[in-house]
Order: sequence, then structure tokens, then C-alpha cells
Amino acid sequence: MTWSAPDPAHRPDGAAAAWARGGSTLFPPGKLADRISTVLLLVFGAVLTVVTAIVAVVAIASATASCDAAAGCTPGGWFGGAAIAVGGAFVIGVATVVLAIGAWVRRRTSWWIAAVGFVLAIVCITVGGVVFVDASDGGAATGSSSSVA
Repeated sequence: MTWSAPDPAHRPDGAAAAWARGGSTLFPPGKLADRISTVLLLVFGAVLTVVTAIVAVVAIASATASCDAAAGCTPGGWFGGAAIAVGGAFVIGVATVVLAIGAWVRRRTSWWIAAVGFVLAIVCITVGGVVFVDASDGGAATGSSSSVA
């Protein structure tokens, strides 16, 4: 008798049959489509976050290339927008992975958790992009730019 293979005779009713059918696995045959869709959504979210990080680095490098004291620009908005996009997508991705694995352990469907996480990551990237573009335009969208007389 080992800890990994307990005696099925000492299990409660119904649990012995589930144990014999492979009820202890995280990938039961009936939920294979749920697991595949969850993993694909999590992978797409991770790829989206990596691509966003690469684009953010390139965008910050190109935006700050001509930014100096004489130009009177401040790169804080650019860094803030990139941080919102990349950081928000990363935090949501980690939370989504944790919640999806928790659903797997509890034998619940998890595709919807990954789908909501993917949509929230897109929202964070969009908000970060809006902040970045607003900083590039000099705050024209928020009304903080000076008017020309």
C-alpha cells in the first residue's frame, strides 16, 4: 500500500469506480476539449503579452530618441502607457493561470476563465496604448495641450 495508490476497497461509494476509471488525473477524457481550449487561450495570452512587451520597447525607444531637455518633453506618459499595457497583461495572465489550474484541480470547466483573462489582457493593452498615444500627442485627448492663439 502506497500513498499514490490507495486501496480502492477503502474508498467511499462511487469513488472506487472513479479511481479505477482514472478519476485522479487532471485531464479526464470527457473534459479534454475544455483543457485544450484553456491551454490555447492561455498560450495566446502569453504570446500577446510578449509581443506587447517587444512593441512597447521599440515604441519607447523611437519616441524617446528625439526627447531631450531642449525639446521640453517628458517620457513619463510613454513609460506609463507601456507599463499599463505590459504589466497589466502580465498580472492578468498570471492570475488567469492560477485560477485555471485551481479549476482543474476542482474538476470544473476552465475555458471561460482563460477567455475572460484574454479579454481583460486586451483591455489592459488597449488602455495602455491609449495612454501612450495620448502622451505622444502631447495630451491633446485630455485637453492638457496649450492652445495656439
